[in-house]
Amino acid sequence: MTIPSGGPFVLGPEEGDDLWILGGLYSFKALGATSGGAYTLCEVQGPAGFAIPMHIHEHEEEGFYLARGEATLFVSDDEHRLAAGAFGFVPRGHRHCFRLDSADARLLLLVSPGDAGHEAMFRAMGEPAGRHAVPAAEEVQTPDLETLPSIAARHGTRIVGPPPGSDPA
Repeated sequence: MTIPSGGPFVLGPEEGDDLWILGGLYSFKALGATSGGAYTLCEVQGPAGFAIPMHIHEHEEEGFYLARGEATLFVSDDEHRLAAGAFGFVPRGHRHCFRLDSADARLLLLVSPGDAGHEAMFRAMGEPAGRHAVPAAEEVQTPDLETLPSIAARHGTRIVGPPPGSDPA
């Protein structure tokens, strides 16, 4: 579903612009174009253990609200275990990433400003979802991990390492 622009709108729980990125389901609920550039809101779901690389935003602040399940937010050298209802905030310039620790986790990403590069980066790293569900491993064409840093850099994000605890090989 395409997110409407030009005025108020409401999306249902399974509505939004869905992408499969690195094996997770990213569902845009609001875009920079729909919020006057103020923010992007995206819901992330994935299998337990789904994690993204450690990175730094040059142009955006990012909020993390865990609506359901369990997750871990890594900020610099700190590890924060999140339970449903928890919120974390990372200003631009700080190294961070997250991991979904339960299969039922639903993590909301609030990125501000909304049109500074994150949306385009997600679209470049992912592919349109075949359905509103976490993809099976064989359904996703994951980008070569060697290309992720250059994709991110084109959109104002620096990948600075793998997710904590992952095997870098």
